[in-house]
Amino acid sequence: MKKAKKTEVSEEEKAYSEWMRQFACEDPHWKFPTRYVDFSRMLGHAKKFDKLEKRYPDCVDDLLSGVPTYYCVLCVSKSDPPDVVKKAYQRKKECSTYPDDVLERACEMLSDRRKRSDYDEILRLFLKIMQGYTPKDKREMIEKHDEWLKEEKERAKWEYIMENHGAWCNLLSHGAPTLYEILGVDRAKLKEGEEVTCKKKGVDKRLAEEVCRILNNPQLRFEYDFMLDMMGEILPEGFIEMMRSEKASRSGNDLLFLVVLRYYDDVANYDRIMSMHGDWREYMGDKTFYDLLTIDMASIPEDKREAERFIRNAYRDMERTPEVNLAYSVLKNFRMREDYDWMLKQREWVNTLLGIKLDEMDDAALDKVIKVMESAGTLGR
Repeated sequence: MKKAKKTEVSEEEKAYSEWMRQFACEDPHWKFPTRYVDFSRMLGHAKKFDKLEKRYPDCVDDLLSGVPTYYCVLCVSKSDPPDVVKKAYQRKKECSTYPDDVLERACEMLSDRRKRSDYDEILRLFLKIMQGYTPKDKREMIEKHDEWLKEEKERAKWEYIMENHGAWCNLLSHGAPTLYEILGVDRAKLKEGEEVTCKKKGVDKRLAEEVCRILNNPQLRFEYDFMLDMMGEILPEGFIEMMRSEKASRSGNDLLFLVVLRYYDDVANYDRIMSMHGDWREYMGDKTFYDLLTIDMASIPEDKREAERFIRNAYRDMERTPEVNLAYSVLKNFRMREDYDWMLKQREWVNTLLGIKLDEMDDAALDKVIKVMESAGTLGR
């Protein structure tokens, strides 16, 4: 019997899954009992539970309010050490629907080994005692719990899109139609997985290709559709139409829309890299980290281990100056090298986009920007 081929996971799917794992995970420790047990048979559990409730009343209140387990709240596992819990808390503070006091309690309970042990016991006893609840009470508890999870997932999705695809929202703010409307496609009539093509005449070919690239990527289409649906829910009725009327002079400006699609995402990427690696600035011109290690960028093997070995061999015979050490620390790290390579390859485009003022650009200026984008290869990626 032939084994089914594994479906290859795209980079977009990996990035999205990793974000959701950190900000809106499932709650495997919430194993709600389905069978009913008479409460009189659980008096021993109830006494232990009452004792712990007196010590941690807020923790018990959270459970009774349907709040997911603290492991789920912070997206950590039972085996994660305190330092991982604290990092997760700092991360979730920036992106969560859970109240601040719930996040603080989760961090306090799970970052202290004794309190974590007590919390695990509270959770165990709580789920035992829930066997004595009526089916109606259980349903209500499950509904509350699931509502917390749903809201947290929607918030995480929205933040992911704003973090990674701010251009999509900014397109609408510049008076653009939706990506579907740009192509002349009726979103409502599309079948799941159906390939999108440009049906509208006169659309700039480069814009059509970029929009098709987005909408024909299943993960990106899912994210874009979610954004459209959320905007329809959270924005006042008629808001998007109002924005279009205010930007009527730019309506149908394909060059502007094309620049916007790349501009915001690339500025965000540049800001992200520079916020972490400001010391790279002087090594993105005539002198690069590759020059310091006398390495040809194109000669580095694609395999991560081979690449690291190749770079280590080049570094081995070098004089260990601060510059050389910095170059080695960057290039041997795959993720850092990936960011650095992006900065090098996009130098002209990065320098151009930092000086762009979208609302002040005429068609001639936009056309020049497009040419820079094409030469840098930033379109269609």
